[in-house]
Amino acid sequence: MAAEASLRARRANLLAQPGLMGEEFCRRYAAEADAWLSDLAERAAGENKRHLALVAVGGYGRSSLCPYSDLDVVLVHNGHRDIRAVADGIWYPVWDEGVHLDHSVRRPAEVLSAAAEDARVALGLLDARMVWGEPKVAEPLIEKAKTAWRTKLGTRYLPVLESSMEERRDTAGDVAFLLEPDLKESHGGLRDVSVLRAVSAFAPLLAEYVDLASAEESASLLTTIRVELHRMAGREQDRLLLQDQDQVAAALGFSDADALMLAVSTAGRQIAWVADDVWRRRRLWDPTPPPRRRFRRIAWPTACPRPVTPGPPGRGRHSSRCSASADPPSTRSNRSISTACSSGSSPSGRPCATSRNATRTTCSRSTGTSWRPRPSRQS
Repeated sequence: MAAEASLRARRANLLAQPGLMGEEFCRRYAAEADAWLSDLAERAAGENKRHLALVAVGGYGRSSLCPYSDLDVVLVHNGHRDIRAVADGIWYPVWDEGVHLDHSVRRPAEVLSAAAEDARVALGLLDARMVWGEPKVAEPLIEKAKTAWRTKLGTRYLPVLESSMEERRDTAGDVAFLLEPDLKESHGGLRDVSVLRAVSAFAPLLAEYVDLASAEESASLLTTIRVELHRMAGREQDRLLLQDQDQVAAALGFSDADALMLAVSTAGRQIAWVADDVWRRRRLWDPTPPPRRRFRRIAWPTACPRPVTPGPPGRGRHSSRCSASADPPSTRSNRSISTACSSGSSPSGRPCATSRNATRTTCSRSTGTSWRPRPSRQS
């Protein structure tokens, strides 16, 4: 098609080809969008093209672009002087075409910072690819983003991905059990497949424990049906309504709507089964080391806690009784190293209390003197 053709004209030309369906349509449409955006960027940048790159992310980055899906792009620059004018020269023609645009203008460090704060940004960068510009600006950024996902961001966002999947299930139901399923947001839909790809990028060992290939095959069927829904409605539509099922079935070669919905249910059930199996087997494939358990040490008392009151000579007075031991109570009787003693001591400095099998203990802490054994008497 001529380079001056608008994106709407390019899309209409592809939609007019009934044999062009599913993932093949998505790839062809993404290639047409690449050519059109590259032409816009060339004219907007003019002679000053250095340190600029236009990067596609998300579904557009995977070249999985349905007829009325958004264009997710990031204009990356290294301190370009007229970056606002360049951005306006790209964004406004896209809006004039009536194409939905999800865009941003950032430096490479700002892109990585946004990925560290937002799970959606981090997931989109996993499928990033350069559409136009200098490779030395885009390629290091894409590699750093994927490395960050494998090393630290994946660990942080795994709980977020799991909880978001549960929220979508509560909100949009299951593809396998709905009369009018949402092919993208329902549990067992295309959004869940994107999560599986992200988890697989973080933990390559996952492929050894779950059947990811079957999920991709099911996603291919749902993508084909989604493309036909967009073609029929002339707008973005991801819910397969009852009034559209007969027409979609005829366009895709199914015998009737029941056969179509049986295929949709089977695909949704397979994706949901794989997704649920991923989280059930997380301890097998997750490379994150388990958290270390910290045990609290209990300090057992070894001295009398309260001061003593000395008594009359020859008698031991005490204000309390304590158990002087270095072991827990459960081991005192076995190891015989504890002594139950009174807290006072006699002026002679003798032990407060002794036992034949127990360790001798003094109360020198209260008197400041140490006890010495008496010399034996010689007969």
